[in-house]
Amino acid sequence: MTIRSIQVSHIVLSTEELANVLLDHLKEDEYKDREMLFKVFAKLAKKYSACGTRTKGGDLGFLEHNTAAPELEKAAMAAPVGEVQGPVKSKFGYHIFLITKEEEMKDTGIDGLTTISFGAGDGTL
Repeated sequence: MTIRSIQVSHIVLSTEELANVLLDHLKEDEYKDREMLFKVFAKLAKKYSACGTRTKGGDLGFLEHNTAAPELEKAAMAAPVGEVQGPVKSKFGYHIFLITKEEEMKDTGIDGLTTISFGAGDGTL
């Protein structure tokens, strides 16, 4: 599995049937505009999601490795930005989800610092 730095929103539903109804609705042509899709997704999450993130429109924030439902994490890491995906079954229910943002992952060095040198210089103790 490729690890990406992605921001994910999701809607957790109790049945696969309900998840498919919402998914079909979100894939309609009227939501081809990404901004409109994100707004409608957040509105549906607030209304229907069984997860506490519903108060934030389903926003999980940036997904950290091994912290979410593994089924959702695996599917999200493979999904493109801006396309509704799912349903994915987990112990929490059926997730439909949307990658809302992806940030470039880069090496910040072993200590997490990129430009500041301490002591005798980079690479020394």
